[in-house]
Amino acid sequence: EIVSNDGVTISYEIHGTSGPDLVLIHGWSGSSKYFSLNIPELAKTCRVVAYDIRFHGRSGKPEWGFHVARLAADLKDLMSALGLTKPALLGTSMGCAIIWSYIELYGQSGLSKLVFVDQAPSQWIMPDWPHGSKGIYDSASLANIQRAVLDMDAFADGNAECCLTKPPSDEVMAVLKRETLLCNPSHLG
Repeated sequence: EIVSNDGVTISYEIHGTSGPDLVLIHGWSGSSKYFSLNIPELAKTCRVVAYDIRFHGRSGKPEWGFHVARLAADLKDLMSALGLTKPALLGTSMGCAIIWSYIELYGQSGLSKLVFVDQAPSQWIMPDWPHGSKGIYDSASLANIQRAVLDMDAFADGNAECCLTKPPSDEVMAVLKRETLLCNPSHLG
């Protein structure tokens, strides 16, 4: 664990011992465990850092810091604490927004590569953009999610279906549900 510059514990794991540094940044309501099937293969050629963003997984869940720029500052704190120089960043969903915010705040000169997974240029569906998110794509679907997280168990059961194209195994679904349940519903809504 490291502690962010505003006193929040950020939980992380490092896998692999050689090769370029690769930081994995999960999405909203997930955790670093969402990468558990990818890490063993990536760790063969990279030093992989997988962390839980604040409000998620095993990281701190304070009553402040509810914006993407704060999550980008946590990423900067993590990379500084671990002495990462020129890491590659891989973000999924909201993890992509964290990368964009990081670049906006700190620039990209300290980064080697950027990988964006499952994040369209606009999450919202509009007349000229039909490719929005499967889960939150307009104000009505946002309100639905805000209501859904009030029953975290039911929300966790269906959450992955909003994000995945192919259904995962029961074992993977159990991991995804367990990790989603580590979130506080008030931090998600």
